[in-house]
Amino acid sequence: MKPAHALDGIPDRLWTMVRVAPHRLLMLDYDGTLAPFRVERDEARPLPRTLELLRQIAATDHTSLAIVSGRPVREVERLVGPLRAQVVGEHGWEYRGPDGELDQRELDEAVAAALDEAERVGRSAGLQDHLERKRSAIVLHTRSLPAESAVALEERVTAAWQPLSTPGVVSLDRINGGLELRARKRDKGTVVLSLLSRAAPGTLGVFLGDDVTDEDAFEVVRDWGFGVRVGGAPRPTLAMGRIPTCEEVPGFLERWLATAGARAAGGRERPVRPTARRPRRTGGRS
Repeated sequence: MKPAHALDGIPDRLWTMVRVAPHRLLMLDYDGTLAPFRVERDEARPLPRTLELLRQIAATDHTSLAIVSGRPVREVERLVGPLRAQVVGEHGWEYRGPDGELDQRELDEAVAAALDEAERVGRSAGLQDHLERKRSAIVLHTRSLPAESAVALEERVTAAWQPLSTPGVVSLDRINGGLELRARKRDKGTVVLSLLSRAAPGTLGVFLGDDVTDEDAFEVVRDWGFGVRVGGAPRPTLAMGRIPTCEEVPGFLERWLATAGARAAGGRERPVRPTARRPRRTGGRS
């Protein structure tokens, strides 16, 4: 039996799409995709080889880069360092583009009120060491806890935060290593729509991500390209390809450089189009 290869989960036709595209927009999640998970969030940094390859890709004229994260933009930039890429933070509530300006979208007052109340409830329960408050969200981190304790705590906080989840205001999601109560109307799907609307006509969009919050991006990007799920644990996904772990992402980026570079240097080929499936939503999950 042939030994498994880290990129066996990427169908050949997806590489054909990369090769023949007139231009490409490569969008990558941060935690669990560019950087391995760490209990201490500041220790979650991209692998050196991953960063080296991203900088090589950014220096080409065949691919544009975007990092799309639940973290704030400035936090991502501090961890990644200098990189020619668009950076989207807090699931689309923050954006820094080529002009260098940081765009922070205005939040409804009801969002801040719900997040303030969730933080008050969490702190009153003595959970301040597990809470991360952002402008558009509050996160309960349980990665440092034993599995049974993490599940019990997530269930307890779900019961406390679920009443604050209001249609059109905030939603409560399970994420890798915890819970997140965050502002609705924007998610990684709306981010993909926004980024591709700024791209040149015919741009191939590709999104790499690992978490359930990345499924919104996988759903939307299918109309313009494909999604790649990073992670070995089986679960339903809308991604069209898979990479076992973020430690294998450098191999994907190496193949990307070779494939996109070959097309850029070669002649024309007939494009292979993804299966079109028009997105029927314009906002976040409700």
